[in-house]
Amino acid sequence: MADIKKALALKKYTNPATKVLVEYYNYLDMFLQKEANKLLERRLYNYKIVVKEGKHPRFGPLYGIS
Repeated sequence: MADIKKALALKKYTNPATKVLVEYYNYLDMFLQKEANKLLERRLYNYKIVVKEGKHPRFGPLYGIS
């Protein structure tokens, strides 16, 4: 329960310039809180996987997990 309270607690503001390397200062605006709070634009995706004629996708994981 303490972990949940800690996760939900308000975080103190940290200036990104103190954490980001100097070579990334041109991108500091991406690390600002107002940018982090933005939702991505809603998009519709229509991906299609074309399966070769006579072939069928395997059942099971695509790769081994160990």
